Amino acid sequence: MKTNRHASAPHLLLCFLFFLCAFPLLAQTDTLRGHWICREQGLHLYLDLGEESLLVPRYEFFGPVNGYMNGKVSDTWFLTTFKPLQHGVWTMRFSNDSGADTQEARLTINADGALAYKCVGTNYLRRSVRRKWEYLPTEMLFERVK
Repeated sequence: MKTNRHASAPHLLLCFLFFLCAFPLLAQTDTLRGHWICREQGLHLYLDLGEESLLVPRYEFFGPVNGYMNGKVSDTWFLTTFKPLQHGVWTMRFSNDSGADTQEARLTINADGALAYKCVGTNYLRRSVRRKWEYLPTEMLFERVK
C-alpha cells in the first residue's frame, strides 16, 4: 500500500504556526512571576501568572492563587482575573478579602523589570489614616524585589 508522506505537512505547519503564536504569550507569562514593592506607598505585589502557586498569609484556606497585594492598604487584595493586552501590558482585576470591592488596573512591564500600575476606573485602594480613609494614588511604580 502506498502512503503519502506529504499528507501530514499541513498538520505540521499548523502546529508550527500555533507554537509561534503561543510562544510570546508563554514568555510574557514568565516575566510576571515574582515579588514587587511600591516603596513610596508600602505595598507588596506578588504574582505568578503561569500557575496558581501563591498562598496568601492568613488566607491559606483559599488555596493557591495567581497573585495578591498587601502592605499598607486596608485589605489584602486578591488577583481574580488577568489578561494580556499587548506585549508587556496586562489588565488585572483585584478583589479585596471581603469581596466587597474590586479594582481594575493596567500593569506595564518597564525595561528595568519594574511594573507601572495604573488604576482603570474608580480607585478603591485605600488605607485608614487617623481614622479617616485615604485613597492611594491611581498610578504607582512597583520595583522588583530580588
